Amino acid sequence: MDQAAGDARPLTPGGTRPPVLPELLKTVHVPERFSPSAFHALERCPLSQLHGLGEAERLPPNPAALLGTVLHETVARLARVGPPAHDVTEVFDEVLHSTEEAARRLWPQAGLVPLRRAVGRTVWRKGQARLLAWASGAARSVPPSRRAPPRGLPGDRVPRIPTGRERRLDVPELRLAGRPDLIERIGTEVHVTDLKSGVTARGGRPSLPLARQMWLYATMLETLEPGVRVRLWLHGADRVEVPWGESERADTRARLDDLLVRFPSGRPVEAAAVAIPGPHCGPCPVRHRCPGYRSRAVSWWGQTSSDGPVAPYDVWGEVTGRPSPTDPTDDRAALRDEAGRTFLISGAARWSFVPGERAWFFGLRPDETTPMHGTWIHPRNFRIPDVDMDGVGIQGVYRSRP
Repeated sequence: MDQAAGDARPLTPGGTRPPVLPELLKTVHVPERFSPSAFHALERCPLSQLHGLGEAERLPPNPAALLGTVLHETVARLARVGPPAHDVTEVFDEVLHSTEEAARRLWPQAGLVPLRRAVGRTVWRKGQARLLAWASGAARSVPPSRRAPPRGLPGDRVPRIPTGRERRLDVPELRLAGRPDLIERIGTEVHVTDLKSGVTARGGRPSLPLARQMWLYATMLETLEPGVRVRLWLHGADRVEVPWGESERADTRARLDDLLVRFPSGRPVEAAAVAIPGPHCGPCPVRHRCPGYRSRAVSWWGQTSSDGPVAPYDVWGEVTGRPSPTDPTDDRAALRDEAGRTFLISGAARWSFVPGERAWFFGLRPDETTPMHGTWIHPRNFRIPDVDMDGVGIQGVYRSRP
């Protein structure tokens, strides 16, 4: 019997049954503190930061993002202990090994490791070049930490700002907590430096999301010690000063006040009410459980654009069968998605589906030319990503409950 016509047998006998799709997030709880480093993402889509899911419950990250984490941690360790250049590879290998072990444990089917293979040759070499820039002197050009003034001397105020590397700042009245990479007292000023493994500025101007993170650190310091003079620095391949004055101070206070009013500490909120779907959904690791994305994405699939992809390369719908049920070499699966389209996924035969059940695929690759004549549409032919070809594996495959 043609399985696409309703045969209840699995499409690939003996194949792996994918896990059941987790339920949509319903209620999330507002934390007591917010992190300056997550503030930009929090403003863009609160649910992306308030979801409360553990790492194993999220979709796997992009390998390039994972490499960025490795590079940042390597740079942080180099800046912390200041080893000679010949130790850089040793530090990098140590961080890489621990990161790959964690990824292997959390996302065993994601194709994230070995990371060198997953990101591809070009991304790997660019990452190594950035690290080499640090090893040749950029990382160690951060001045050594200055000691704080002696405490308890007659007439002196006891400073409330901790100095040193990765010192925790906690300001309850602002509901902010974070760890800048370096806090120094230089004369009458307090300097805050944050290490970045990627691009920190374009045309001499610091990245706005990174600048806003630094402005929050400055606001915290001025709350701890009113009247203190603060200077802010982003340290990537170059050391760039972040402007801090009355306009930045007013902008930061307004944004922070708005956030704190909207999200009282400990308050439960509906996930659907704080999800803001948009172009940023593509790399979001919780989009498979986001009510906003899951409801909006279907409408995006029918749109066209001349600027870029209209939606992340995810798709879900009813499994209808295999296009060639008598051909054992045909590794495709056919589905009818929630927009009413019929589409094919090459490589999906590694999983066992029953015709009629629903399936979800997150992180596919187009198996057709995009864009076509300068116009982007959501594809109808996908394939399971190949690590060697795409530098990334499938993020998530799920099925409906029995």
